[in-house]
Amino acid sequence: MHDLINDLAQFVAGGTCYRLDEKMDTNQEYRVPEKTRHGSFLRHEYELFRKFRAFYQVQGLRTFLPMPVQNSLVWPPFYLSNRILVELVPKLHSLRVLSLSGYSITELPSSICNLIHLRYLNLSGTSIITLPDSLSDLFHLQTLSLRNCRFISKLPPTLGNLSNLRHLDNSNTDQLKDMPVEIVAGTLAIFELQNVTDIEDVKEASLISKEELDELQLTWGSDINTSQNRISEEEVIDLLQPHDNLKNLKLEFYRGSKFPSWIGDPAFRKLSSISFSNCSECTSLPPLGQLPELKHLRIGGMPKVESIGTEFYGRGVVVPFAKLETLRFDNMPKWEKWTAFADGVQINFPHLHQLAMFRCGKLTNISPLSFPSLRELDLEKCNKVLLERFSSLDSLNYLKVEGIAGLSHLPTELTQSLAALEVLECCNCDELLSVWPNEIPLEHLAHLRRLVVADCSQLVSLGQGEQQLPCNLEVLELFSCPNFASLPNDLSNLRSLRELIIKNCIKFISFPENGIPPMLKRLEILSCNALESLPSNISDLERLEIKDCSSLKSWSTGNFPIALKKFAIKNCTQLDPVSETMFPNNSSMLLEDLCLCNWMNFSNLLQRLNGFSHLVELYLSSCYGLKHFPEQGLPPSLRALSIEDCASLKSLPKKIRAMKSLVSLEIRSCPRLDNFPKHGLPPNLSSLRIWDSKKFKPLTEWGLHRLTSLREFSICGGFKELELLSDDDCLFPPSLIKFSIARFPGLTSLCKVLENLTSLRDLSIMNCANLNVLPSEGLLENLWHLEISDCPLLRQRCLRDRGDYWPKIAGIPCVEIDGTYVYRQSLA
Repeated sequence: MHDLINDLAQFVAGGTCYRLDEKMDTNQEYRVPEKTRHGSFLRHEYELFRKFRAFYQVQGLRTFLPMPVQNSLVWPPFYLSNRILVELVPKLHSLRVLSLSGYSITELPSSICNLIHLRYLNLSGTSIITLPDSLSDLFHLQTLSLRNCRFISKLPPTLGNLSNLRHLDNSNTDQLKDMPVEIVAGTLAIFELQNVTDIEDVKEASLISKEELDELQLTWGSDINTSQNRISEEEVIDLLQPHDNLKNLKLEFYRGSKFPSWIGDPAFRKLSSISFSNCSECTSLPPLGQLPELKHLRIGGMPKVESIGTEFYGRGVVVPFAKLETLRFDNMPKWEKWTAFADGVQINFPHLHQLAMFRCGKLTNISPLSFPSLRELDLEKCNKVLLERFSSLDSLNYLKVEGIAGLSHLPTELTQSLAALEVLECCNCDELLSVWPNEIPLEHLAHLRRLVVADCSQLVSLGQGEQQLPCNLEVLELFSCPNFASLPNDLSNLRSLRELIIKNCIKFISFPENGIPPMLKRLEILSCNALESLPSNISDLERLEIKDCSSLKSWSTGNFPIALKKFAIKNCTQLDPVSETMFPNNSSMLLEDLCLCNWMNFSNLLQRLNGFSHLVELYLSSCYGLKHFPEQGLPPSLRALSIEDCASLKSLPKKIRAMKSLVSLEIRSCPRLDNFPKHGLPPNLSSLRIWDSKKFKPLTEWGLHRLTSLREFSICGGFKELELLSDDDCLFPPSLIKFSIARFPGLTSLCKVLENLTSLRDLSIMNCANLNVLPSEGLLENLWHLEISDCPLLRQRCLRDRGDYWPKIAGIPCVEIDGTYVYRQSLA
């Protein structure tokens, strides 16, 4: 149906609409009909000038519009050739609609003023820093979108001349510090208000008349010594009252002793989000419960507030905070009393879903708190009494307690109210001995799926009774609990447990005698130096990772897990070799990903690799005893092979050329590896990285030009032959798209090395101190991305508008030199 509607739309539009679709080569030049009025195109990560050159001939083009990325929650960065902005766009004199949204452009050229008919300009999500003053000459402009332009710092002072401007969207422009008062709309942030010396300047702002103002941030300086007296701050904030259409309000470092009357006024019927940060002199909160649409409230850094009660909820309100969904208190060091009653009626926050309370250590005088809709509760560095005041948490799904002093276990009443709890996290509770109270039955925790305990230095057990874990638990994670020595004996009874992760528990010494649950699929043990043996019955695992367990010596009894898909051993130097009896039938193994790092006894396992018919990825690192691969070679299913820091390795597998599935090969720091096999490399390689393998034969003998599928090649150090190539040498196949070269101090030119790479799109050059010649201009103009780092001679030649290479590389969409995107410099 979507295709039919699309075809119908194109038929009705006739020849007035033209779109560059996804089937077209992004570098191809197209012919656009002269009668086209509306041009659109599917955006790509890198846009070359050649693609849009045909628009030069379309004098009546009115729309220039990139299509949004479909089915993508997070967009990658998009890069647009600078020539499109400087040479093409200003010549499209009839444009009414121009969108450059999402591209990593930092400025517009001043010639943008040539687009005198422009009505709509969308720069949202770009890296724009400043706008040219000439933008103010676009008198017909009605819409300017700067949404999510997080680097823009100011607007042209003459932007107020745009008398037809109806909509300015500057939401999420965190760095914007200067805006003409005539066009205040969208988001407005005013900083350094402590510097106000003339109250008439505040009156002139007249924010109360700005009906299109959605978000307002008022910030005073954080240095208390620069502040005006408190009376003047109160006068300033009173005069900065916005229009009651305001949706979001944020105050920072306000040091008046009280809030203005307009904060909490129910006339602000659209106000949905409020944040108070470091309002250090206020002793009470305004009546925010009166705001009918308030959904999000954040209060922090108010050291003089000691009590919260009726004044917070407002008087005469039928249901205070009727729509509040998230509430956060942070850094309230003197807050002692919280009364949850107004006019004799308990406040129950009917729609509150998330409550977070951080660093409220003195809060102990609390009436019972009721949150019938609460889903998430996060308590950090609060008094343990606070935990005992919560009741009716029947809807709670997520609970996190962190840094609660004196907490030895969760309170009984709280624990018994957690019938809907799915995730529990206990962190940095130094006096926590166990998670649950003594002998409390855990049947009511039937919905608990994930339990995390981290950085609890005194934890010795998870519970005190026979049943220490809820029966339906699926994930158990224990991190940095130095006194935790063993898991509960009933662990094997947890039929639902799928993942068990234990990390940095230095006294953890053994698993229960009954082993692990039969349905466990993932077991990770990291930095448990006291552990000496693995658990029994691991035969059903699908993922097993053992890292940095220096005392681990023995495997479990029984067979190696047939269903295991990922297996990693790292820095377990005492671990015994696997026995022959652990692999009764290699061909039935489902292992796909194998990582062996700094393990001395790997040879038995390596000898059996050829029979692992499902193995896809193999990573070998610091296997110092590895000299040769097994005679029978590696499994033909292997797609990625990475070998790093294997100091004794002398040769690659003899049958590597026959590995037709291998598409990625990486070799790093193998100093004794002297050659590729004489029959060459796998024919279907698409990625090859060779770093610091200095005994290899000359590059001209590698036969890389025969690898017709090779797309990515990276080489680092040690190959002098690259510096002595003749003009007739042909090293690489024309299929290469990405080329990276590093640490060749004697290399002076890349002309001969890359001459035939007509498909090259990504070129990276690092630490080539004497390199001063790039490939030909024809190759450079096809690049999408050029990166140059620590190449001083080349850097000088590539300086923007000054280097002699600049005209050749100016059209590349993304150019980075020494880590800086070059288009952050000003446009000419």
